[in-house]
Amino acid sequence: MIRHAITRISIASTVIGSFLFAGVASAIDWNITGFVRQEIAYGISSQKNVNNIGGDAYNDKIVGHTTHAAYNALNALDGTSVYVSPTNGAVGLFGTGAAAGVAAPTAAALKRASTINSGFGPNWAHKTNTAESLTEAQWKANNINIHAAGNNTNSAVNCRFGGLNAVRAGSTGLYGTNDFIGVQCGADGSLGSNMLATGGNLAGSTTDANHADVRSAQGAALNEDRDWNMFNSRAEIDIQAKINRNWAAYVKVRAYFDGTSMLNGSDVTGGDNFSQNEYWYGGNGSPTELYSSDDFMVDLPAAYVDWNDGPLWVRAGVQTIAWGEAYFFRVMDVANGLDLRRHLTLGPGAEEYQDSRVASPGVRVSYTFDNGWEVDAFAQMWSPTILPGQNTAYSVVPHNVTLVENDEFNDAANSINYGFKLTAPLTDQFTAMFAWVNRRDPNGYVRYAEAPAFHQGANSAGLAGVGAGAAGGYSASAANANRFCANEYNDTNNLLGNIGYRGYEDSYAKMPTILGGGHKTLNHCGSPLSPDPHAPNSTEYWHDVAAGRLDPLKALRVVVNEWPADWWATREMFGFGDEYTVVDAQRTIEGFHSSFGSFRAWATREFARENVFVLGGNYVVNAGPDSFFDQMIIRGEVSYTHDKKMTDLGLSFDPTEKDDIVSALVFEKYHRISDAFPATYMVAQWMHRTATDMFGRDLAGNGGAKDFGAYIDKTTGRFNDKARSFQGAKPVGNDNANYVVFAFQQPFPNLVWRIDMAILVDVAGGYLVQPGVRYRPAANWQWDLYANIIEAPGGDNDTIMETIDYADEVFMRATYFF
Repeated sequence: MIRHAITRISIASTVIGSFLFAGVASAIDWNITGFVRQEIAYGISSQKNVNNIGGDAYNDKIVGHTTHAAYNALNALDGTSVYVSPTNGAVGLFGTGAAAGVAAPTAAALKRASTINSGFGPNWAHKTNTAESLTEAQWKANNINIHAAGNNTNSAVNCRFGGLNAVRAGSTGLYGTNDFIGVQCGADGSLGSNMLATGGNLAGSTTDANHADVRSAQGAALNEDRDWNMFNSRAEIDIQAKINRNWAAYVKVRAYFDGTSMLNGSDVTGGDNFSQNEYWYGGNGSPTELYSSDDFMVDLPAAYVDWNDGPLWVRAGVQTIAWGEAYFFRVMDVANGLDLRRHLTLGPGAEEYQDSRVASPGVRVSYTFDNGWEVDAFAQMWSPTILPGQNTAYSVVPHNVTLVENDEFNDAANSINYGFKLTAPLTDQFTAMFAWVNRRDPNGYVRYAEAPAFHQGANSAGLAGVGAGAAGGYSASAANANRFCANEYNDTNNLLGNIGYRGYEDSYAKMPTILGGGHKTLNHCGSPLSPDPHAPNSTEYWHDVAAGRLDPLKALRVVVNEWPADWWATREMFGFGDEYTVVDAQRTIEGFHSSFGSFRAWATREFARENVFVLGGNYVVNAGPDSFFDQMIIRGEVSYTHDKKMTDLGLSFDPTEKDDIVSALVFEKYHRISDAFPATYMVAQWMHRTATDMFGRDLAGNGGAKDFGAYIDKTTGRFNDKARSFQGAKPVGNDNANYVVFAFQQPFPNLVWRIDMAILVDVAGGYLVQPGVRYRPAANWQWDLYANIIEAPGGDNDTIMETIDYADEVFMRATYFF
């Protein structure tokens, strides 16, 4: 494609042109250096990365479907909301009149429904759902809550690997039928008949007197101890050419091999490191990669020419723009995204992301005026932050989510980021700074994405060999049909026919028409869900959504209200109303899981354009020669992003928008503690953020929802008041975040040894301590030994440390320079 050609041409012309020019110039000063390095990280934590299949705590647990009657029969009397169609009244299983204890809707109810239930326009095009802005008073006034929960979807058992066997397992059914498709673990149905869901342990194991603590052998096979977080080899070559007093060129070539999978991993739980993010030509993750496969990558982190003439300096070619100087923190450093595939952000703090910034072609110009003021401007091809591969050591995407970004990446791929920085030395001691960057946010915000119409249908054994489906022009075995999609394979439609519910006769005719070319109907599916035997069951949903800092109630409403296939199956056919309480939510969760088994969600990232304004300054303290404060540098930086688009807590198409202010105060000092030792470098930092945490996540998601057990009274088994309250599972949220860093480096007298220490503290709770030692006995050999020690007390999902708590490790680098 055009952008790929532009990228290749710009890289090639920069490299070839610079060296051709160098070849005809006289008195060229060549300098070729490089290194070979082995990087090893060994995990020292008993925790596992829960984003990976092998680290999922629920792998081997058989968990009862914890629905309304599962813990106490009185839960069946709890009211759940009923959807009232603005055109057809109470439809689906309720018909158009009174049924199953539901009164026929009044004209007033229909009028209210036409206002509240407004998720779709013509041709099922998404509209902003007015229900999402309801207050509790409006919800009570407009929603109809007169239907008893009943037994609903009390499937007898479900196991982590249960999606492999969707058979009749003694479910009491959605509305009381004794013949319903449920999920069980045993291939012969024995577990399904012997295990009654009358008292499961809320932690996931089963402790009821009717059965023993049973484990799933299939699920246990997924458990994995990953002792090695990293076992990587790299080689880098730096080629510098000083052509004359005006011209210079520089090229860095990097080859990187990730051998971690040779030490741990399997066909099921192992992931690939470099080829999952197929953004650019050849399936590469960054625009400067020359080659990438599962475990090997060759790229050009730099390939540019420099020209300078007095106060004017120009750099053209592949480069990164590194503004800002801070351990761990990024305030000014907004020009480039990060490549997180090698070691996440857990490398030595002193290296300040220099190995992580994503390079791309661009032009940078600097001009210094006679008064010392400098303008530094750039224009550069945009490239996104590259996430670690799923099921790799540092994966940040849950294994039950497929992140598919091709369409959204293509929308942003031709974009140019640009900006400038003005540095103004106002006095000998004080330098002011102002910067502005207009960019596509490289991190993006996450939303649900449309699932494919055919994708490893976990519940499709009965359809194997039936034939090919032609919906939407796809050609695939019906055994792999995605049963959530609005087509002839839809499981809800077929289920209603199999069990004889009224309303089935014309259900297929009423199914939404999924048009190609729409924003979310490119796959002719109309749902962000698909079956998956490795995905969570209904009890795990609460745990997973809490860990993701999402709102579990809104995440369900968004799945239904913004996706036509799910709207039809849930609202129109079964009459399920909006999920504003845990009681409502569990009803809907069970409706999905008892019918479909375990399923995965599909998501994507949108890369919105934004303006970032930065104001800052440096002040150098002059004190007495022997004073600790003499020559201390005090640096302050504040960035402001207006209406920053962030991930909605329900993964909606409509992102959250907030003004994001990030500020940092830095104290930096070289101080000689002893005449026998070189000066110690010390830095202390404080960061304050008003809308996002240090990983760019919305602070409103902090203090996320609890596991399902938090909504059940431990004595009575009844849903507690929190389960019945409006928005009772919504994250608590924070309105600011604060982080503190202290770090130092102490060289020894012979400069062979150096001791490092960096400490990052999340004031809300938790810390990362990174001690290190460097040993360089000769110019061409260096050994680095570091540790990442992470502690995250509390477990309330309100600190950044809980995200990386599994990554306690010791890591070593052995480098040979040439």
